[in-house]
Amino acid sequence: MRYYLTLLLLSLTVCGYTQNCTQRLNQAEDNYEAGRLLGIPDQIEGCLRDKSFSTEEEVRARKLLTLVYIFTDQEARAEQAIINLLKAEPEHRLDPQVDPAELFFLYDQYRTKPIFRLSFKIGMNTSNVIQIEEFATHNTLVHDNFYNGSTDGGSDSYQVASDSSSSDYDAISSRRFSIWGELLAQKEVYEGVDVLAGFQYRTSSYAGDTYINQLNLNSSITNSQTYMRLPIGVSYTHWSADRDRRLLPYVFLGGSFDYLLNATGSISRTGGTASSVSEVDLIATNQVNRINYSFTGGVGLKIRFKTHFFFVEGRYDTSRMNYINGDDRYTNLDYTFDGAYVEPALSLDFLSVSGGFNLSIYKPKKL
Repeated sequence: MRYYLTLLLLSLTVCGYTQNCTQRLNQAEDNYEAGRLLGIPDQIEGCLRDKSFSTEEEVRARKLLTLVYIFTDQEARAEQAIINLLKAEPEHRLDPQVDPAELFFLYDQYRTKPIFRLSFKIGMNTSNVIQIEEFATHNTLVHDNFYNGSTDGGSDSYQVASDSSSSDYDAISSRRFSIWGELLAQKEVYEGVDVLAGFQYRTSSYAGDTYINQLNLNSSITNSQTYMRLPIGVSYTHWSADRDRRLLPYVFLGGSFDYLLNATGSISRTGGTASSVSEVDLIATNQVNRINYSFTGGVGLKIRFKTHFFFVEGRYDTSRMNYINGDDRYTNLDYTFDGAYVEPALSLDFLSVSGGFNLSIYKPKKL
């Protein structure tokens, strides 16, 4: 019982002290309006040290101290006071109808924009397989590969002219989706223009199938990748200088260095003597190239939250090098012998959507 009484008394004491600080701030502002400046710091500095003000009251108190030190010719204290004000409320805005010219003069000497921003994002992607050159086993007929449910030309079925059957060769594979995440640092170099760089971890996957030499013989594959990427780029945000605007569209262009951490594949064959392979390590069997680079472009929308942003974006990444190691494409017997399948030369493009948070980092200082 004694514990609860002590806790109650402590709560009442803290509440009373907080109310007292509010009264002190109101009285200090009245004194400023009346021209009684010298006693104001002693009225409110104790409450600032004890963190007894609300956020809004702290901003009022630090601005009041800045004004007092300006008009009592305490230059060093005025400079420290405005830095404390900008720490309490980054990008604090002055009102030309209320704030004196002396405060504007001092304010303009300080950095009020973020030194950089951190972007955290997570999203989903789907692979687009771009065939560079076709390769196959010793087929007597030409049968197109299906990737993610369509041929390189975008069809989900076709007929072979020299095939006596009138049936269509239909896709069995379907589009697959994977996740990715990214951490970027970005810095404004011109109004609305940011340069950015960071790290990205991306998983991806594509499915494919092909008819070996007749309608009832089909091989299906699923290949999965894990990449560590180092993206760099530049973005432009429209209306970035308008701090009253809540929705800010942006565009970005860039590229990345891509390193393949892991790559696996599985294959199954239907028709004839059915066989399947649960999983193949495509790096261990030297079937894929681990080094690549990509170009990236996208659009997004920032949603302002005070000095930070939520955002959503869509992007397209296009790989510029062959994903398949052509020197060893025929050495993987799990594919070529059991599955009667050979990967063509191909590159991987990615269509992605993501969402995230943009954190502004401030460090006010005299310019």
